[in-house]
Amino acid sequence: MRLPIISFCLALAALGSCDSIGRAQVVDDSLAAARYEARCELEFAKLNSRHYWQVEYPRRRRALNAVIAQTELEVRAYKELGREYGPFDRFSTGRPLLVPLLDLKACLLDAEFRLEALRHERNNLVRFHSAEGRLLDLRVAEARRRVIALEGGEVIEIGVEVQ
Repeated sequence: MRLPIISFCLALAALGSCDSIGRAQVVDDSLAAARYEARCELEFAKLNSRHYWQVEYPRRRRALNAVIAQTELEVRAYKELGREYGPFDRFSTGRPLLVPLLDLKACLLDAEFRLEALRHERNNLVRFHSAEGRLLDLRVAEARRRVIALEGGEVIEIGVEVQ
């Protein structure tokens, strides 16, 4: 009679230990998943930062420089056209070029305002691009700290390091 009770207790103990092993396995799997997620987040943050510094910022700067050059050319063309209309702007036969001259002056003024706004935008881009880049670099640092916290040691980086 004692033998079945002892075997029953041993079976319960074995089942309990299997359950704790299963829980340990689940904890290890969730920790591995968290590590993987943290590593992916770190890699994504590094890619975003690298993309901004090497692609996005230079692209914006080139685009603004191209639009500024085009607008400067437009201003020069309007001024040259105004100089060419100059001899015909004298009062002789009722100023036949009054409407085109007024349109020309309005277009010139509009182009000069756009040029000034574009130059201010380019200056702001150059002045404040480091803040956006710094924000992306801080996201990389935060993701790196999360990986270190989950792994409990140094981060072994794979790939190219961000500037």
